[in-house]
Amino acid sequence: MRKISFFVSVFSLLALLGGLAVVQAATTSMDLTMSAGSLSVGASASASLTGLTVSTSAQNATGTISNVSVTDTRGSGAGWSAVMASEHFTATSTVKLLAGSNSTVDFSGTYDGLDGVLDPNGTFEVEITTGGAVGVAVFKWTDPSGNELIGSSTASNVVLSNGVSVNFDAATYVLGDKWSTGVDTLLYTGLTVTPGSITATSGSLTGVSAGGAEALSGSGVTSDAKTLMTAAVNSGFGDYDQAPSLSLSVHANSLVGEFKADVTITVS
Repeated sequence: MRKISFFVSVFSLLALLGGLAVVQAATTSMDLTMSAGSLSVGASASASLTGLTVSTSAQNATGTISNVSVTDTRGSGAGWSAVMASEHFTATSTVKLLAGSNSTVDFSGTYDGLDGVLDPNGTFEVEITTGGAVGVAVFKWTDPSGNELIGSSTASNVVLSNGVSVNFDAATYVLGDKWSTGVDTLLYTGLTVTPGSITATSGSLTGVSAGGAEALSGSGVTSDAKTLMTAAVNSGFGDYDQAPSLSLSVHANSLVGEFKADVTITVS
């Protein structure tokens, strides 16, 4: 009986040990690479200021750029700054026939407004000095500052200055024929920009701030850069929107018509 009991006990122990599995382990190293996106800016395609009526007194026109949007998906935390610059607002009047009977002359292009820094209102004037057909007839011209310049042969498109060209259609031109077009400038130094509050479509507003309200400055065709909004280092991840307000000074006795200017908004 003792032998049988011992055999059963040994058998039970072996069965128990045989039922224990040997545990082995393996390690898998996982990784995920996030590629850098880009830093970009977008803005409304157009913005209109309130219409006014020509007045003997100075006035203000107001408006808004409905949306300026900065998106930063670089993932670097480098921070960024969004700025704007504007051209002068300019307008050109219809052509006036000053002498002769030929109405085949027109002016084209976009006046840059630089002469308007001294005097907003100005005139381009062309006068035939040698008669004949287009290509034979010769003209002289006067710029908005009153400078008289010797022209060249008439042609379908002759560049004058400040972004303006004169166009002579096919006709016979006579000595003394004369035409003019008026130009007017609303200076960008009279444009006050108020950046306004910022909303985050994606991301945190911490470290993201709007620029202050101020008039644009500069002396060239385009103003100096004006800050709209900035993101400090380690801030500005995501998508941010702003609607800057505009107030433009309009001088007395302006030309009638549509004044236009292009605004350039950049981010870096």
